[in-house]
Parts: sequence; C-alpha cells; structure tokens
Amino acid sequence: MGVIETDKWLENYFNQPWEMGMMAKPEVDDAEDFYEYLTKFGMYRPSRNAFYILNQLKEENVWEKINKIYLKYRKKWKGPAVDIYIFPINQQVSLFRRRNNGRSGLAFHNKLFLFISEGLSEKELEALFVHEYHHCARLSKIRKKESEYTLLDSILFEGFAELAVLNCCGTEYLAPWTKLYSKERLKNDLKRMYEPNFNLKRSNREHEDLLFGRRGVPSLLGYAVGYELAKGYVKRNKITIHDTFTTPSEKVLSNNEFLES
Repeated sequence: MGVIETDKWLENYFNQPWEMGMMAKPEVDDAEDFYEYLTKFGMYRPSRNAFYILNQLKEENVWEKINKIYLKYRKKWKGPAVDIYIFPINQQVSLFRRRNNGRSGLAFHNKLFLFISEGLSEKELEALFVHEYHHCARLSKIRKKESEYTLLDSILFEGFAELAVLNCCGTEYLAPWTKLYSKERLKNDLKRMYEPNFNLKRSNREHEDLLFGRRGVPSLLGYAVGYELAKGYVKRNKITIHDTFTTPSEKVLSNNEFLES
C-alpha cells in the first residue's frame, strides 16, 4: 500500500499505458477498456509532451512528495490504506486541464490514480491528494454497491471532498469549478435540474451529463452544486471532516443553510 513506483513502470511501458492500468489490478478484465476509462479522467496518451511531463515529474520528486502527503493524511484522518498510482496528465483533456489547474484524479475504495502536470507546488499536490483521498475515506465508510450509487451521492462525494480541500489547504487551492457559478444560479439549477433527478443511478447516461456537464448541461455544474450543498450542511451543523466520511447523502438535504438561505 502507498505510492506505487509507476515512475519505474513508465520506463518500460510508457507506450503501452493500458498494460500499467491492468498492473493496478482493477476489477475488470479488458485492459484497453479500462485504459480508455482512465483517459476520461486525465490519464496521458503516449506523446512527446507526455514524455516531457514524465521527466519533469521525476525531477520534481513527485512520487516522494505524494507519499509524504499520504502518510500525513492517513494518520490525521485515520484513513484507509490505499495504493496510489501517479501518471502524467493528458494536456489535451481540456475539461481537467482547464478546470483543475493541471491536476486530476480517480478514486476507488482501495486505490487512487493521480494525473499530474509538471510545475505544481507541494500545496497544489496536497489539494489534489486531499480531494481524491477523501473519496477513498468516504467510500470505505459508506458501503454501497456501485450499482446503488445515485446522482445525489455522486455530487456530494465531490462536494465533501472539495470542502476538505478548503479546510486543509485554503481557499486559494480550491478547484476553479467552485467559483464558476453564482449561488443564485446554483440554487435555481438545483431546483430545476438536480432535485428531480437525485435518484438517477450511475448506469443512467443522464447521471453523467448532470454530474460532469454534457449535452447542454454547463461544465462541472454537478460538482459545483454538490460543493454548495456540502458547505451549507457543514456550516449549519458544524460537523467535522471525519463526520463527512459517514454522513448519509439524504441527511445533507435537511437542516442545510444553502437550501434555506
């Protein structure tokens, strides 16, 4: 557990990234399908630019820095043991390059993938890690089958995770999507677009549209709605970060400052 030596993997498999995806032992059988799934979240595609980023990440000791951050938060949060896989980010995936300042990730209950550009400060790396590791911590506490997760669950995973970034790293390290939309706009969209669809399961394509912003839904609107919902609930109820690992999604809809203000 901890940071896996993907820097060494990349020396041998840089041009076959799907091989490294399977080396992470995902619960799937098709290497290329899993790799394509990772690319949606920022995993690099082999290119001269990606190779340049890789070399820069090595020079910047990113693997060591992330491991130090992991040990800090595992102790601080009494968090789960996870495997951490670091890869260069795909600069062409504009959704994550533009909205997340050159960093992105994907979390499972026992592993997380971090996709990183060169030149990030240690605090920026910490903000990325905090967001993704919060997902792991919440996944480890809220035990649902993947097929049972709803749109409400998904937006609150993002909201609580970014609220952890606010508390641990500060306002300046929040993802840009937290500031894309006004509160008035988010409240209107919550009532009009999200409340009627809170029970949509992950298998429903509209769930993805409303979460990420597709097919007429503004970019990362679901993330922003989730952030305001999480923030409103925490502020009204004065709960701790540890409480956000276990708070049921449905409970967030009651006694919430965002909904009542």
